[in-house]
Amino acid sequence: MKSITLGRYYQKESIIHSLDPRTKLVFLLLYIANVFYFNSISTLLLSAVFLFSLILLSRVPLSYFFRGTGKLIILFSIFGLLILLTEENGERKAIFMIVRMVLVLLSSTLLTLTTRPKKIAEGIEKALGKGVLKKNIHVFATIIMIAFRFLPILSDEANKIIEAQKSRGLDFEQKNIFTKARLSLSILVPLFVSAYKRADELAYAMDNRAYSSNGETTSLYPLKYKRSDYISYVAIFAFLAINFSLERFLWI
Repeated sequence: MKSITLGRYYQKESIIHSLDPRTKLVFLLLYIANVFYFNSISTLLLSAVFLFSLILLSRVPLSYFFRGTGKLIILFSIFGLLILLTEENGERKAIFMIVRMVLVLLSSTLLTLTTRPKKIAEGIEKALGKGVLKKNIHVFATIIMIAFRFLPILSDEANKIIEAQKSRGLDFEQKNIFTKARLSLSILVPLFVSAYKRADELAYAMDNRAYSSNGETTSLYPLKYKRSDYISYVAIFAFLAINFSLERFLWI
């Protein structure tokens, strides 16, 4: 649980951190569509190189960035192995599935590490909060913001519970799977109670602050596109155009 980084914000001065959240949200949606739409090795390789370049530009330490994705990558590999074993000539499909899921995971992690949850919510609301969606998108953005904030909080709470249970003599290094399942209840039950308590406190706090799903929200620092955002849009669409060309003329 200590390794979970999805949902955490990493404070750093970088080009990626300074971009408007709407720019990063558009990139994430287009990037995920790109990863699943194109079906050649060359396009996936270019997508990986492009994403790795953005990770370097974010100036987030690679050790911290990949610390929270290692176990999930192993899980994706297991799914790929199942495809390999259950489908005839499934090698290509298994490899593509693993690479695609890893790229989606890393691109999502890049968004959360370089953007505060409140800014992500503001970006969603500004980008989609028009017309018939205006009333409902505020609620959706608030849910997204709370979910991102709860991920690291619950992770830290789980770590505290594990340390407390270890101090009481519980051994979580048991190799027997049934013993592990029984011991996991000593973590999940208090974690569920803690999550419920925090959610209840949050609901009371929002009521005391007169939160309303129909209310208009304001920001001390309203979102504004900068020159770097326009340059980023050009880079994103240039990347998609190159991938389209590779898929059409150099199908490998």
